[in-house]
Parts: sequence; structure tokens; C-alpha cells
Amino acid sequence: MTLSKTTRSCSGSKDKMIFRLFLLFILIIYSWDCAGIDIQKMARDDPDALIALEDSLSERGLSPATINALVAAHNALGLTALEAEDYKKGIDHFSRAVRLSKLDTLSRYNLLIAEGHQLYKRGNKNGLWDAIQNYHKAAQLKPNLGDPHYYIGQAYHKLGDTDFDLILESYEKALTLSLSSHIREEIEVEHSRLSKRDQLLKDFWK
Repeated sequence: MTLSKTTRSCSGSKDKMIFRLFLLFILIIYSWDCAGIDIQKMARDDPDALIALEDSLSERGLSPATINALVAAHNALGLTALEAEDYKKGIDHFSRAVRLSKLDTLSRYNLLIAEGHQLYKRGNKNGLWDAIQNYHKAAQLKPNLGDPHYYIGQAYHKLGDTDFDLILESYEKALTLSLSSHIREEIEVEHSRLSKRDQLLKDFWK
């Protein structure tokens, strides 16, 4: 066999391999889209990998199952960003989730909380009032959750309000609702501390 024939043979084998890999990739994507369950698993186990495929999936048209998986992946990555206090990244993921499914209450709730946290972090007076508005809207979307009321109390506190009624009222409302254990403990400690300060002030002005 001549060198040119060998080169053509190798080149042809490489082209066939690339074509086969391409077909395999298409088949995998098609299987995810049809079965739904695999893509949902990917959203849970490796949301970054799923989001990396979002543009490719969108070009082919998104099924309801794929939309749900992408929304779940964006919410998962957004929550991870919130834990790291990367509010800009969190807002980006929650916004993309809302664009995919405008009626998804969880995505809208997470977006309001993330925007509220970003405003709270800035610390200026107008920003804190806007943060409170965001937390109120979040509380309306998820009335069984106490977290927004806790954040409202924190924002009132950061405003420097010496009238503790609004702060204590927010904390008390939060304690009547569903909370993670560590946040409940934080609220109980803070509520006790502020209640004592409030009572001291009231006793002073008697």
C-alpha cells in the first residue's frame, strides 16, 4: 500500500469515527428529551453539565420535561451561588429559570430573595426599603415559609430603627412558619436579645 493510500485510509477512518460520535451524541440528547427521567437526573446530579447543553437543546425546541429539568438546574446553581453570597450569579440563574417558566413560583421566589439580598448588602437606605419590598413579595409567593419575614426583620434592624416593634413583629411571624433549624435558632437568639433591649428602653422612659 502506498503512503497516499494509507493517508486516505486513516483520514477516512477518522471521519467515520467523528461521524459516529456525532450520531451517538444526537442519540443521547434525543433519548434525554424523550425519556425525561435521565435529563431530570442530570439536573439533580450535574446541573452545570446540563446548563452547558442549554443552547443546543433550545435550538431543537424544548419539551416540557426538558424545560422542567433546566429550571431545576438553574435553581440548584442559583441556591449554591446564594450560599456563597454571589448574588449576581444567583440572580442570573433565577432570571434564566423564570424566562424558561414564567409561572414557576419557586424560581420567582428565589429571584426576589436574591435581589433582596443584593439590595440588603449594598446597605443604603433606599436599597434597604427596596429589599423589604422584595422580601414582602417573596412572602406572598410562599406564605408557608418564614425566611422572608426573618430577612424583613434584619433589613429593619439595619435601617437603624430604634423602634423595635417592626423588627420583633417580623421575627415573631417568621417563628410561626416553616424555617430551617439553624435559621430558627438565629431568630430565637436575636428575638431574645432585642426583646431585652426593647424592655430596657421602655423601663427607662417610664
